[in-house]
Amino acid sequence: MRADQVFLACGSALLMTFFGELSARADEATVSVGNPSGLEGRYAAPPPDAPVVRTQPAYDDHYDPSSHAPEPLREAYRSPFRLNLGPAGVTSGRGLGLGLGLAADFGTGTVGARIAAAWMRGEEHNDALALNAPLGNGLAQYTGELTLDFHKRGPVHPVFGMGFGLAHVSKPDASGNAGIGTVRLGIEYALGLEDADVRIGGGVTGVLSGPSEREVDNLRGYAVVAGTLAIGF
Repeated sequence: MRADQVFLACGSALLMTFFGELSARADEATVSVGNPSGLEGRYAAPPPDAPVVRTQPAYDDHYDPSSHAPEPLREAYRSPFRLNLGPAGVTSGRGLGLGLGLAADFGTGTVGARIAAAWMRGEEHNDALALNAPLGNGLAQYTGELTLDFHKRGPVHPVFGMGFGLAHVSKPDASGNAGIGTVRLGIEYALGLEDADVRIGGGVTGVLSGPSEREVDNLRGYAVVAGTLAIGF
């Protein structure tokens, strides 16, 4: 065999060996996952979506927040005018004369007013003793007051009143009038009705006599106790 033929045969053998080695290395570098013929097989599948947790209810077009708000506390009804009626008693320290009291209260707030009247028997029921008794055998009292309600919003109402008026004292031989000044301490309990202001109460009124007629010049001071039922509409 000639030298050029030997050289050609050796070169062909080297080329075949070189290309065979490249083909083997290419086969080792190729890794197929899933479907090797499609693009989807070249990448790992994405993780599943995380569950959605709702922290608030879904929005409702018909939801009205004001309809679910708590109702405000309803304030008890207070009438601007209340009529009072109840028993009354009067004493100057000698005894107790009983009778009837009538009053009208005005106002719904802390400051108010009262017009009142009371008709009571005297402390002495014997005419001979009533001649010299300060209250005689009968007393009529008419007063006007400025009042203060110290707890206007609650069911219990402590009340303070101050005013003036007229006292008419009846005696077996004569009658007389005297000007008076009054200070009243009272307490009322409101029943809390929806459409009426009804209160039960009581109080003590201290009375001092002022200018007076000669027939009742021995009138100095006395106290009136009263219980009342007040109704306002």
